[in-house]
Amino acid sequence: MDVIAVKANTDCFKKTIGELSIEAESLLRKALCIKETPSSCGYTDIQEGMQLKATMLKLDEVPEIQSCNSVKAVRQYINALDDTDQVILLDAERYSNYDVLCWSNALRAYKEGHNPVEVYHEFRYDIPQRFFPRHDIYYFADLGYDQYYGEPDKNKRVCRFCHEKGANKFGKPDNSHAISYFLGNDALFCLEECKDCNNIFGGTIEDALSSYYQYYRAAEHRKSRKGNLLTAKGLNYEMLADGGLRVFQYDPIENAPQVGEKIPKEGLKLQLNNKEPVILHDVYRVLVKYVLACMPSELLPAFQTTIEWVKGKKHPRKGLLPPVYRIETLQEVAKPSLCVYIRHDNKKDLPYCVGELRFMENLYVYAVPYCKEYDVMNSYLSEPLHRFVTVRYPNQNFTIENYCDDTPRMVTNHILIEGDGNEELKPLHREN
Repeated sequence: MDVIAVKANTDCFKKTIGELSIEAESLLRKALCIKETPSSCGYTDIQEGMQLKATMLKLDEVPEIQSCNSVKAVRQYINALDDTDQVILLDAERYSNYDVLCWSNALRAYKEGHNPVEVYHEFRYDIPQRFFPRHDIYYFADLGYDQYYGEPDKNKRVCRFCHEKGANKFGKPDNSHAISYFLGNDALFCLEECKDCNNIFGGTIEDALSSYYQYYRAAEHRKSRKGNLLTAKGLNYEMLADGGLRVFQYDPIENAPQVGEKIPKEGLKLQLNNKEPVILHDVYRVLVKYVLACMPSELLPAFQTTIEWVKGKKHPRKGLLPPVYRIETLQEVAKPSLCVYIRHDNKKDLPYCVGELRFMENLYVYAVPYCKEYDVMNSYLSEPLHRFVTVRYPNQNFTIENYCDDTPRMVTNHILIEGDGNEELKPLHREN
C-alpha cells in the first residue's frame, strides 16, 4: 500500500507500507482515514495534526503495526506535524497525480476560508468538463517524492523507444529522467528507456533544448549533477557561477543610459547571443519525447510512428508539422511540470494528444504528431491545435512558430534587467 499525505503549501509525502497482514493494513486504512475513492470526499477526510497524532498513539498499541518498519516513517511524518496542520491521506494506487494536485489546491483554499470539497470538485470535475470534456488529463510533476513510470521488473521491461528488452539493457531506476534533469527535474523517471536510448537522446535532441536555454539555466542558479552552479557563455555575454553577468557590447543597447546614469524604471533591454546554433526540429522532438516517457504504457501503441520520428528515422517536409505555441515570460517555477491531454472520442476536430510543458519562465503547448488513426493529417493539424489552445488559454498571447525546421539557428535571448529608478548603470565589461 502506497500512502500519500497532502498538506497545503508544501511538498507531499509518500511512503510504501508493507510487511502488514491484511487485517492490520485494513485497520491502518480505517484508523488513518486513508482515502480510497476519488469520487467521494468530504470535510471528514481532512484531518488535523493533533487528531492524527492521537490516532497514531492508539495504533501503536497494536504490536504488528508498532513493529512495522515501513510504518515508522509515517509515524515520524505525523509526529512532525503542527497540531493545526490540515492533512488528507490518499491511497496512491487509486489516486492519480492530477487528483493529488486537486487536493493540494483544495487544502490551500481551505486555509484561506473556502470550502475544500467544492474546490476539489471544481478542479477535479467541473473545470475538465467545462474545458476538456473530450480529453483525459494526465499530470506529471514533482510532488515531493520520486515517481517511476513503466514496468518495475527489469526482466519484463521493454524500451519504449527501441523495443529492446533484457535486464542488462537498463540502468538504475533513476538513470533515465522522464523530463530532462537540466530543466530542474530530479523526481520523474522513465523505467522503460534503455541505457543506449538515454545516451543517444542526451547527446542529440536533449542537447538542443539545453543549448537553447543555457543562459536561463545559469541565470536561475541551476546546478549540475555534481552540485556545481552552472555557467553560460555566448557570443556577447558570460554568466558567471556567482550570478554576475558580463556583457561584451558590440552594438548600442536599446534605451541604454550612459555610465553613471540611472537605470530606467522600465528596465534595461539586452540581447544575448548564444554561441552554438540550435535546430528547432530537435527541440520539438524532445518536447514530444517527454510526453512519450511519462504517459501510461497502455497508450503507447498509438504512437509508434511518433517514436520513429522522435528517434530521427522519419523526416517530415518543412512546414508539414503543426506549429508550437510558446510563452517565455511567465512567473518562474523551480520544477518542471507536464500535462498531457488524450482525446477519448473519434472526432478529429481536436488533436488526439497535446503536451503542455511548463519550466522556468516558459510554457510550451504542442500537438503530438503522427497519430494517424486518431488525427487528421499532420499538415492539417494546425487548426485543431489552435482550437484547443484558444479554449485552454483564451487570454494568453503565444508566440506561434514553425518547429519543423532542420536549419541550425543562432539563438538570441531577450532579457530585461529591472531598475527601480535609483540604481546606476555600471560599466559593461568588454571583450579583450
